[in-house]
Amino acid sequence: MEELLLNTESVASRTRPAKPNVHIENIKSKTKIYSAYFIQQLKKPSHSHIHVESEFRSSLASIILFTALVTISLFLFSKDLYWNNPPHFLSFFMESFLLTFLLIGLVILSTFLISNFFGPQHSFKVIISFYGGQLSAPIILVSASIFLMLVESFIYGNAILTICIIFSLFILPLYVMTFLLAKSHSGVDPLYGFILYIATFTILLIIFVTIVGNSKIVEYFNHMSLLF
Repeated sequence: MEELLLNTESVASRTRPAKPNVHIENIKSKTKIYSAYFIQQLKKPSHSHIHVESEFRSSLASIILFTALVTISLFLFSKDLYWNNPPHFLSFFMESFLLTFLLIGLVILSTFLISNFFGPQHSFKVIISFYGGQLSAPIILVSASIFLMLVESFIYGNAILTICIIFSLFILPLYVMTFLLAKSHSGVDPLYGFILYIATFTILLIIFVTIVGNSKIVEYFNHMSLLF
């Protein structure tokens, strides 16, 4: 009888469903939310202007993901360029990721300043949400650039990477600036918003290079300039 009870308990323990891992379920949930957000923004990027508060985290995740992918692509480009003495991945990634992220930060800060002084006065959170909401297509293109470099098609990979960097750092902010100023009835004309944004970004970039300027920042811009 006792042996039968033990066998019954053993079978029950094997058939009892395992408890789900809380951390894994949390990651799955967030991944599902971001995937839905990513597809939505790919279909309609201006959607990010409607739900800025609820989609701030997803927008920030897009900025971080884009920065990481650009950094990996830059590493593959540098590895091909200096194949005799390629840079160490971890140190290159950390330095280039930080510098790329700070450059995007300058873009967002410039947009924020112009928007607040001459436009609808959006919060920093709103600017980040709207900018990050436009990065779905560039993320796909940078991923394609990485794939092309991995299969040693460096010419096309570098071309796509160059287009993504130019678009994300120089063209996209102008669109964001124009869109935000056009929404304001009392703000400055979008044409002057263009000019003011370019002037503000240029000044902040000069200050940034002056403060951070060392061999690393010079090396970083040298890598960037070789793409063009």
